[in-house]
Amino acid sequence: MSKLIFDPLEEYRDKFKGLHDQNVNRFFDELVQKSGINIPENDLTVKEIDNLNIKIDNEEKVLRRARRIRGFLLFLFIAALIVFILFIVAAVQGEESSLTMSVGARVGIAIGVIVFGIAMLIIVIKVLRPRIKDSQARLSDLISKRDEKIRLAWAQVNPLNELFDANMTPMLVEKTIPLLTMDPFFDSKRLDYLVRKYGLSDFTPDNESAEFVQSGEIQGNPFILARTLVMNMGTKTYTGTLTVSYTVTVYVNGKAQRQTRTETLRASVNKPCPYYNNDTYIIYGNEAAPNLIFSRYPQLPLDWTEKSLRRFVEKEEKEMKKLSEKALKQGKQFTPLGNTEFEALFNAYDRNHELEYRLLFTALGQSEILDLIKDKKVGFGDNFQFFKNKNLNLVRSKHSQAFDYSGNPRNYYHYDNKEIRKRFVDYNNNYLHRFYFNIAPVLAIPLYQQHKPHEFIYQTEYKSHLSFYEHESTVNQFPSSAFAHPDSHTQNILKTKVVQKGKDFDTVSVTSYGFTTVERVDYVPKMAGNGTIHNVPVHWTEYIPVEKESHATIKVLDEESVKKTQNESFFDKIGEYLSKYTPDQKPVTGRHVMAFLVASKFADDDNEGLDKLFK
Repeated sequence: MSKLIFDPLEEYRDKFKGLHDQNVNRFFDELVQKSGINIPENDLTVKEIDNLNIKIDNEEKVLRRARRIRGFLLFLFIAALIVFILFIVAAVQGEESSLTMSVGARVGIAIGVIVFGIAMLIIVIKVLRPRIKDSQARLSDLISKRDEKIRLAWAQVNPLNELFDANMTPMLVEKTIPLLTMDPFFDSKRLDYLVRKYGLSDFTPDNESAEFVQSGEIQGNPFILARTLVMNMGTKTYTGTLTVSYTVTVYVNGKAQRQTRTETLRASVNKPCPYYNNDTYIIYGNEAAPNLIFSRYPQLPLDWTEKSLRRFVEKEEKEMKKLSEKALKQGKQFTPLGNTEFEALFNAYDRNHELEYRLLFTALGQSEILDLIKDKKVGFGDNFQFFKNKNLNLVRSKHSQAFDYSGNPRNYYHYDNKEIRKRFVDYNNNYLHRFYFNIAPVLAIPLYQQHKPHEFIYQTEYKSHLSFYEHESTVNQFPSSAFAHPDSHTQNILKTKVVQKGKDFDTVSVTSYGFTTVERVDYVPKMAGNGTIHNVPVHWTEYIPVEKESHATIKVLDEESVKKTQNESFFDKIGEYLSKYTPDQKPVTGRHVMAFLVASKFADDDNEGLDKLFK
């Protein structure tokens, strides 16, 4: 049976969505069986925890109520004491009139009030204080029992938690969609393939660092799913104020009068400021239509209607006609397709090759793209950008920007086996949904799936095992303090350079680029209402670049070693062994890799010792 996807939207709705949910649940069941955890036993413990939580909530309500009553009674006592003092003072003064009470009445009221206050205090001391103390003791006992049960529940499910790793998510995607091949890591061969065959740059700019990368292929055509941290220098507006006073002469009824007026002067300055943002995108290489260049941006708002769509297409049809006439006069080519709805919604008016554009977007391709753009129920609709530059395609979808594609096993950890299942199933279903509709615009083009790449001759030797994308995404798993300059007050862009290639590891220099900050003040002259000039202070922050170089070793792990790193006690042994290299930072793991800090290089003898630990 063909693996090709002929209708991305329909096949996800009718096939892949349900199939993936089945595969994920079935795989989770296999993990549970492999872990050997006792589900009924954990269910009983979790039920006891839930019951204890209910009792704790009820006891906290009782305690809060008792404290509120105590507070109210103490308030009454204090109020009674104040009234008592006031009436006693009035009685001692002995003032009487027809409008006031007698001294005796005042004394009587004072005694009655203080008796009432003392009664309130006695209730607080004799009744509420013991009740609150008993409630606190019960609450403390319940919390202690609950915490003990939680520790027991964690111990019951830890064998399951230790089986999770970041490779499971891409493996499940492969199982559901055999058309996709997901790499265990982005190695130098895959990068060389993308660079020499498809024209991908073999570096990213200094203001950009990869935080996550997943490489793979579709029918032999490579892709990478990447998430980067990008720094761009922009400007920030700072404002300041100064309040000034001055005297003016005014005339009232023909007479001169002096008046003091107050005015607030405002000033602003624009200064350079670094801005950081994440960017998630897919890069896909395909030799079909090798000369074609175009770009498209989302056109449909989320609340579009058939009426608004029709008006938009009519407006764009007029724009196409103008562009076609202009191109003809300039000796260029722009011939709109017969499908004006596709032309308007895909909106790739800047294309440079009409023939290849038509080869790529056949009637079927147009129909599939339109389905994706107009969809409101299955996918995410028209929220994607699509850029083609000869053999490279870049797709950037809004729905992918905030999603964590790392597959971090910690996303699933919990003490309740049912909650673990829910987290595992929800995350993996969400992963496929978002990843699939990120790459769907590529899948919607039939020629891309039909076109298989020509033969490629790889180099016999590479300077590193892993690509720079993998290097950067791995070192970005460390805490930011591991590489940041001590004076850096901003986020940091990490860039790597290979300094050593071992048997199964790369050592890279890691340069961290950030900014230290210095508070400054500018004085901006502003004119007040009386014509005088005042210097308004505007406080602003100067960002001064700082950088620091460190070194890290990234070791490639086989399947068995990856599983061992999920065991906390075993990982502690690894950390202890590497402590002479990285005493202050624990190693980190990714998909099939482990990284740790080193002074400059990693000794081969130590790598052999590390291998023995894994064996």
